Amino acid sequence: MILFGCLAVTWWWVSQQSKAWAVSHARRECDREGAQLLDQTVEQIRLSMSRDKSGQWRFWREYRFEYSLDGVNRYEGRLVMLGYRLLRSVLETSDPVIH
Repeated sequence: MILFGCLAVTWWWVSQQSKAWAVSHARRECDREGAQLLDQTVEQIRLSMSRDKSGQWRFWREYRFEYSLDGVNRYEGRLVMLGYRLLRSVLETSDPVIH
């Protein structure tokens, strides 16, 4: 039971660290494009395992976030991370997200 508890806490901590890195990457990408990161958060939408360049197994995560170019319309962006490293970011500007 103690081992399970330690694994659960470790999983939670690593997930929170990854999310913090993703928010940082999203904020940097928005700043680079002159956009505003909305809600100051990201949402993990995919999780899998993949090898990095050195052959080490890492968690591959995809996150979505919303941003605004004009302060009115919301657009969706996506980040793909391998471990804590950003692999790809996409800021879509075609159609605003409608809630």
